[in-house]
Amino acid sequence: MNKILVTGVDGFVGRHVVKELISHGHEVVGLGGENKNKRLDGLSSYQKLDLTKIEEASKIDFKEIEAVIHLAGMAAVGPSFENPMLYIDTNSRIESNLFEISKRQGMKPKFLIISSGSLYDSSASLPLTEASSVLPNSPYAVSKLTQEQLGAYYTSIGFQVVTARPFNHIGPGQNPGFIVPDIAEQIVAIEKNIIDELHVGNLTAQRDYTDVRDIARAYRLLIEKGISGEIYNICSGSAVSGSEIVSSLLKNSTKKITPLVDPSKLRPVDNPIIYGSYEKLHKQTGWRPEIKLDQTLIDVMSDWRSRE
Repeated sequence: MNKILVTGVDGFVGRHVVKELISHGHEVVGLGGENKNKRLDGLSSYQKLDLTKIEEASKIDFKEIEAVIHLAGMAAVGPSFENPMLYIDTNSRIESNLFEISKRQGMKPKFLIISSGSLYDSSASLPLTEASSVLPNSPYAVSKLTQEQLGAYYTSIGFQVVTARPFNHIGPGQNPGFIVPDIAEQIVAIEKNIIDELHVGNLTAQRDYTDVRDIARAYRLLIEKGISGEIYNICSGSAVSGSEIVSSLLKNSTKKITPLVDPSKLRPVDNPIIYGSYEKLHKQTGWRPEIKLDQTLIDVMSDWRSRE
């Protein structure tokens, strides 16, 4: 059994990762910033820390930590256009602080750095592989590429660093700021007669969606079997349009709803189609997506209906 530190344990992905790790015999130490999940079932310990501050990160004891799954940071693409330096500075600063504090303590646990499939060049041939060219189209993507470069530096000084490039991930527990929870929240609000209209952004763009529980399984396998210095895509291998997402969610609604395009929800840049290949990940770990999109969307709607 390994003792694994998970940053961002309070977040959408964090709780799924914790459940996945514990179910496979790992001991999990959680770091969060919101404190809402400090009693998350199975955690051996929890600390609420602002990891952007080196003095806060210094409170982490890396002595018995064998691996780190680094989830903490700013994740939404849309808001990054309004405050690019906040994203770039926050995401790079947190990662650097983690490496530096572990180094000061004379410890070099294996790190899994979470990057993003959004940093690939939109003109590259599909499916996107780890060898495809990168050309970030948002400040968020720039921040993730910066994190990758930091990981490469720390690899050069003796750390084991594996990089994951997950594409869009969705599932129960995700909060607004992304297409699936944004739509699901509105549908449920209409069902409850709280609002009257469903507002959407660009529904023609096609994206590669993976269930967050499959993503969590990939993270576990990468921290167990991933090769240091390597990058791995995590994706479904196919693209689905926003209109298909909306249609599938509406099939699970108790009301007849017609979507209305809201110009304020349109992004400055929106690639028409993106999907990746998970062949490298499969060869190294045996991973492949298991949860079908329809089931994910059913679970998302159930999750929103259960919220107060």
